[in-house]
Amino acid sequence: MSDALLSELTPVRDDDSLTPLLHDFLTRVIRHSAWRMTFTISEQTGVWQVNFVGEDAGLLLARGGEVLHALEHLLERVVNHHAPGRWAVRLDANGYRANRERELVLMARTAAEQVKKYRQPFTFSALNAAERRIIHLTLATEPGVRTESIGHGDDRKVVVHPV
Repeated sequence: MSDALLSELTPVRDDDSLTPLLHDFLTRVIRHSAWRMTFTISEQTGVWQVNFVGEDAGLLLARGGEVLHALEHLLERVVNHHAPGRWAVRLDANGYRANRERELVLMARTAAEQVKKYRQPFTFSALNAAERRIIHLTLATEPGVRTESIGHGDDRKVVVHPV
């Protein structure tokens, strides 16, 4: 597979060394993994957005997006090694993050309605930090409920309590 098929690069800045770094790193990962996908890279206000599409992009989403999150963490470490404290990296595949965020917002609102109706706490299953944050922010201004995170490590959950 040629490099042209591996990615469609959106130039960010001519003088920025991170664009080729990201492009090279991701191209190598895709090539060595023999994945059939492409990606685009863009940067806005210090956040690098990488979007994967293609036949194998769904592989990144297995087990709740574990591979996507792991690759994001690894890529963020690489970027911050070359430009400490300046950038964040957000990866997405086939619109997964946007869909997951909508799903979490709906789940949070549904949980809040149940908690208000039955006056019993509701505990979500274990969520990663970004997902917990979406639940907390969604319900932060919801009257009649409050949220808290409980547990440790990969077993952290959000509990919605009646007020």
